[in-house]
Amino acid sequence: MSFNELHKACEEKLSKEVDEICEQFVVDSDKLAQMTEHFIDQMEKGLQPLPADVSEATDRGLPMIPSFVTGLPNGSERGVLLAADLGGTNFRICSVSLFGDHTFKLEQLKSKIPDELLEDENVSSKDLFSYMARRTLAFIKKHHPDAMEKGASAPVMKMGFTFSYPVNQTSLNSGTLIRWTKGFKIADTVGKDVVQLYQDELDAEGLPFVKVVALTNDTVGTLLSHSYVSESGSSLCSGEISEPVIGCIFGTGTNGCYMEEINNISKLSPDIREKLIAEGKTHMIINTEWGSFDNDMKVLPTTKYDIDVDQKYSTNPGFHLFEKRVSGMYMGEILRNILVDLHCRGLLFNHYKSYNELPHRLRTPFELGSEVLSHIEIDDSNDLRETELSLLQSLRLPTTSLERVEIRKIVRAISRRSAYLSAVPIASIIKKTKSLHKRYHGEVEVGCDGSVIEFYPGFRSMIRHALALSPIGSEGERKVHLKIAKDGSGVGAALCALVA
Repeated sequence: MSFNELHKACEEKLSKEVDEICEQFVVDSDKLAQMTEHFIDQMEKGLQPLPADVSEATDRGLPMIPSFVTGLPNGSERGVLLAADLGGTNFRICSVSLFGDHTFKLEQLKSKIPDELLEDENVSSKDLFSYMARRTLAFIKKHHPDAMEKGASAPVMKMGFTFSYPVNQTSLNSGTLIRWTKGFKIADTVGKDVVQLYQDELDAEGLPFVKVVALTNDTVGTLLSHSYVSESGSSLCSGEISEPVIGCIFGTGTNGCYMEEINNISKLSPDIREKLIAEGKTHMIINTEWGSFDNDMKVLPTTKYDIDVDQKYSTNPGFHLFEKRVSGMYMGEILRNILVDLHCRGLLFNHYKSYNELPHRLRTPFELGSEVLSHIEIDDSNDLRETELSLLQSLRLPTTSLERVEIRKIVRAISRRSAYLSAVPIASIIKKTKSLHKRYHGEVEVGCDGSVIEFYPGFRSMIRHALALSPIGSEGERKVHLKIAKDGSGVGAALCALVA
């Protein structure tokens, strides 16, 4: 066989292997229907109380955490409130002025969480929350100096605390950490009330007038924020009514919430349900924690790369398996594992003779970010020059023209699966709540936040395509409006504090 024939045979083998990998990432209408049915089942199980002996709960369903938020804002709310947001890699303090006309003004201080608080396993809860209190003090000094001058006699400043990790929330202003996700490893925080931990450190820093009155999740904040700015209502031309139904995050991680009838939340004690109903409350926002959907892997599409990312490289193996197929934190890691596998099989980057000769960044877990994938996704330049530059800049990885074509195929398969899976919880909640059928010609809004849904090319379009293939069908998809909710975690937490 001549060199040219051998080269062509290698190209054909690479293309064939890549096509087979991409096929494993396909999610069709049958799979969407299966996952939607299972998601609804898991929602309903998660709303039920756990048995007295928790060890007997073999299938607990989704976490379905009650938020104790029983209403949505309508845009007329007024006031100045504080918000704190502990997210994946940043801590943010905000002052939110609500003007009562669907508009607001936000001032903020955003700080990168020191690496030692994320990486050092000897770090304590006090280390983390005292850091947060010190940043809060710096913000108050700059933006509310009058309060600092008055000290203990200053009027109470209500704060909403967005804490984007699974908690067992027992009231609007208390909740114990179930487990960390997204990088934190501080063991002694688990099982403790995160509101009390933060308040204790605020008091210690001389901020007793700052009261953490509401604990919320970023996805709950997104729904509240979107509801405040949304001017939904009846259109003079069509008579159609659109209302906020879901708040969701598709970014570093993924999660969602929705309004559930209080009568359906049987995990709430009868006393709490009766009290709320006596007060005229009918619904409560439920934080689904859908990143944990199908940790048993009964219906989730799974490749060997998903298993490797979960078991070998994630900090919480066996948990958040839905998130590990959807979120921006994992899309690049899935691609990295595929590229390394193809190299080890002698199909890619053959100018590197062994795994240890590959660029260090390609061998480093989570070094390949979803931003790189977004550049590759829409590359239509000559010879895929944009892809070549992106891989050189991010991984110091030289590629051939053929390799770039195949890498782009893989990227598009990963992102398409992510978007199609993202449609499952949206379709499931709409179907379970019958929100499309509550009004004649009714439509629904989904408030969305997160870098992936906002910035990844075509992500929203792919979600819409999957919704049309899902059990809500093309007619249902046309009545669903995916809206970007800006500053959800800040404004939403402030709105949560307002009702406290």
